[in-house]
Amino acid sequence: MRKTSKFMAILSAFIILVSMFVIPSNAASVKYYATSVSGQKGDTVTISVKVTNSSKVKLSGVLVSLVYNSSELQYISCSSGSLIMLGEPTVNNSAVKFAGLLNHKQSVNGGTIFTAKFKILKDSGTSTLKVTAGTGGDNIDYSGNPVTATTSNGTVTIVKNITGISLNKTSVTLKKGETSNLVATVTPSDATNKTVTYTSSDKYVAKVSSNGTITAVGGGTATITAKAGTKTATCKVTVNVAQTGITLSGNSSKTVAQGSTLKLKVAKVPADATDNFATTWTSADKNIATVSSNGTVTGVALGTTTITATQNGWTVTYKITVTEKATESSTEESSTEESTTESTTESTTESTTESTTLPTTTEPVTKPNNKVNFFQSIWAEINDENNKVTKLYHYAVMVMVAVIVGAIASTVTYLVTSGYYKGKLKRKDNESQE
Repeated sequence: MRKTSKFMAILSAFIILVSMFVIPSNAASVKYYATSVSGQKGDTVTISVKVTNSSKVKLSGVLVSLVYNSSELQYISCSSGSLIMLGEPTVNNSAVKFAGLLNHKQSVNGGTIFTAKFKILKDSGTSTLKVTAGTGGDNIDYSGNPVTATTSNGTVTIVKNITGISLNKTSVTLKKGETSNLVATVTPSDATNKTVTYTSSDKYVAKVSSNGTITAVGGGTATITAKAGTKTATCKVTVNVAQTGITLSGNSSKTVAQGSTLKLKVAKVPADATDNFATTWTSADKNIATVSSNGTVTGVALGTTTITATQNGWTVTYKITVTEKATESSTEESSTEESTTESTTESTTESTTESTTLPTTTEPVTKPNNKVNFFQSIWAEINDENNKVTKLYHYAVMVMVAVIVGAIASTVTYLVTSGYYKGKLKRKDNESQE
């Protein structure tokens, strides 16, 4: 029994030891893959071939190819990515092969091996870019050991844009509550995204569902717009609502002064009715008030009468009371009041004027001195920023005046101090003594 236990212990230890050497064999692997892009015919797209290194292998050399369909994509150029130290592509009619050395002597989680540019030749659909990797010594680590590589393809989704959209109806007339279906046709028929959206310019007249069903809501007109991509088409919707009667517009009783006018109106029932019936107006007593064909009432004499509006057999009646117009005596009274007001205003003005002429204080009133000094006038013009010519002129005048004054002062000073006048006076004194 003891021998059996020792054997099982040795066997378990052996299995654990073997498993430690077997499991790491799956760690030496990387994955190469291509990115996916979209574009339309004639566009230039860029595809990146990248590597993921979840096992953190210290990669040294790589060999990976990008195989494409030359009838769908046209090769333009290729350049190495951030992981490559040395490398160059080899291009043929259907593949871009890239061999290079990595510039990292340590494990990398991932990065770009190379990028390739292609021009889209196909109208629509997808174009597959197949990624292949070298085997054996083509993909190695820094110890020279081969690295297992897996791959994942990329795709180019080729978009075909919409060139137009049309509707089965450009106009439709409905009654309130009725519906109508719009059908949109998008061109070309193989456009990539043919989604159509509908909108209404006035949802209170007509609303539209996401599938193009129009529902008449109220009287009036609205425009339904269908949009696909950047293209649009429209349908004009007219909603008719039957009129069931008429009603008064405002109060049923109206007052108008004798000789004055008043405009009457009627309202449709329902308010959004689209029928247009003519209205006929009549007065029960034209001696009190008359009414024109458009509903304008004129007060003729004092009293009360009725004005009737008739439309498509429906009638409504207004009670009209004609009041007295302004009398002449009232006018004279108002004129008297006005003249009284005028005289009051005049007397008030005169008294106010007289009172304002009286001095309000006991201080003597000094008459202002309007005499302006010559030099003050010149200085004022010199300070005028908007008169540069005058400014320069007066500067020159002041300089000349200063020069002349200085010359005179110098001459007088010289004559006085030099004894000229003293000698002259002395000679005159001697002559008078002789």
